[in-house]
Amino acid sequence: MKHSQTYSAENSLFIFLSFAVAGGFLETFTYMLHGGVFCNAQTGNLVLFALRLCSGDFSSASRYLFSILAYLLGILVSAILPTVLKRKHPYIAVAGFEIIALAAISFIPASVPDWFTYASVAFLCALQYNTFTDCHGAKLATTFCTNNMRQAVLHLHGGILEKNKAKLRKSLIYIAVIIAFVIGAALGGVVARYLGNYSALVCAVALLPAFFRIIYDEYKSAPQELVLTAEISTQEPTCEETKQKNTHDDEKK
Repeated sequence: MKHSQTYSAENSLFIFLSFAVAGGFLETFTYMLHGGVFCNAQTGNLVLFALRLCSGDFSSASRYLFSILAYLLGILVSAILPTVLKRKHPYIAVAGFEIIALAAISFIPASVPDWFTYASVAFLCALQYNTFTDCHGAKLATTFCTNNMRQAVLHLHGGILEKNKAKLRKSLIYIAVIIAFVIGAALGGVVARYLGNYSALVCAVALLPAFFRIIYDEYKSAPQELVLTAEISTQEPTCEETKQKNTHDDEKK
């Protein structure tokens, strides 16, 4: 029997748009308020790290190194989570942790060095990037847009050329996420001017609907999974039942 493809909350466009807005917001947040460091992706930081290192400016080079190392650690943690947490718990854990961490970051005193904040944000962005990756079959990034722009153009071209509605639909998903990222960056710039470090709290609050949506979907689908497990267990005999049946048949013979 063929089953129609369904998608859980963590794969929904709403979730990806929410995290894309947060991604753009945080990119502006760290760049404007914490040392001009980009935390969502590390290409620029690698280039600047190399330039500062070659010029002998080791103090400036270390700023970018902290962000790079924190990002690598975030990727590692996101890879480990699915092996220690079951089902959708990695999505809940990452979303919940990001909200709590951003709220905490907003109250960091001005006396604390910038590297602590942008390294923390780099870690969060790595977790987010490597956890929320698939939206209705579209492989997406919610913390930067380079590959999203590439995929949007390729899917749009393929969809028009091949008259393929699925590719056209995916191109629209990529475009929507790119727009959400830009909106988040613009909002981050405006909010940062007025609220300073407290703007991280605004980002945390903005992620709450996405977080509760994932939790709702988790507990809504749990009873259905239990019913399905029960149906399978009643339809398929266990190994012990099969062994007993074979023993009974042998006795009859």
